[in-house]
Amino acid sequence: MTSLAARVFSPRIMPTNARLLTVGKIRTLLARVPVDVHKAALPCARMGSPGPAVPATHASARGLALRSNSPSGLSKHIASTKRFNGTLIRTRPAASARRIATGTATALQIELVPCLSDNYSFLIHDPEAGITAAVDPAEAKPFEDILEGRGLKLDYILNTHHHLDHVGGNEALKQKYGATVVGPLADKDRIPGIDTALADGDTFQLGGHTLTVYDTPGHTRGHIIYWCPSAEAVFVGDTLFALGCGRLFEGTPAQMFNSLAKIKALPGNTKVYCAHEYTQSNARFCLSRPNTPPALLARAQEITQLRDSNIPTVPTTVQLELDTNPFLMAATVEEFAELRKAKDSF
Repeated sequence: MTSLAARVFSPRIMPTNARLLTVGKIRTLLARVPVDVHKAALPCARMGSPGPAVPATHASARGLALRSNSPSGLSKHIASTKRFNGTLIRTRPAASARRIATGTATALQIELVPCLSDNYSFLIHDPEAGITAAVDPAEAKPFEDILEGRGLKLDYILNTHHHLDHVGGNEALKQKYGATVVGPLADKDRIPGIDTALADGDTFQLGGHTLTVYDTPGHTRGHIIYWCPSAEAVFVGDTLFALGCGRLFEGTPAQMFNSLAKIKALPGNTKVYCAHEYTQSNARFCLSRPNTPPALLARAQEITQLRDSNIPTVPTTVQLELDTNPFLMAATVEEFAELRKAKDSF
């Protein structure tokens, strides 16, 4: 594996003492992490109804740090620009920490914007075209701060599904910037302010970059993902998580199994931008399963180090998930359904 995430999680670059951790020790470290909030149904935001409020924790105050090209893959918490395995990583002090990754082959910038308690929304900017988009804005304020600080205008809002922690900022951002709201055709009646509805196989032009849409029902009946091959990136919402997948609120195991197959078919070096920091609790579940593979053990060690330093585990990559995510390893719908049921009650 030669992708950024693969390099970061490779046991070859881990400190020698980290390899001495046993499965039992890692389980102990992970045991303090709460299970994901999707164990309870999320409120829905319908057009014309803002829905119940979701408590907000301001992302910038959480001090998220960034990975740099250090032997352990951990940040040095300094403001600098480094090149890591062909990817430009612009790091900042923890007080304003957000990640910006610009692929060397393109000008597309993807910035991780923490929102609420554990959500990741994303800001995409094509500087050549002067086009900017927000992906699943859980709340408006973090985006307003970034946009105003850089003198940018928001052109588009891209939603993957209707849950409030993915569309909570739609109406305020649309009203303020006149942004066009894009979302799933299959769930258009539950996307606040939607202007453009897209379905499986549709493409969307974001400046000089083409995004392909795939229907991925399972978490909800109208979920979509956005794949941008020129940036080697896919925005998966709550369909796939690092070491996990979305809970089945409205879909069936067969639907989710088929939806995940679409992500599995993408190039292995595709960076996966999932919408929650659930990786540590997901790792705890994975380690509870029999026959823990060495690659998963090594990854769990690195995840513990990253989260202990308040560093995001997103993005991951398709290849890394294929190698370590049990939900992508399931060979049949029945096997996947059993695994999902076990996770629901974990």
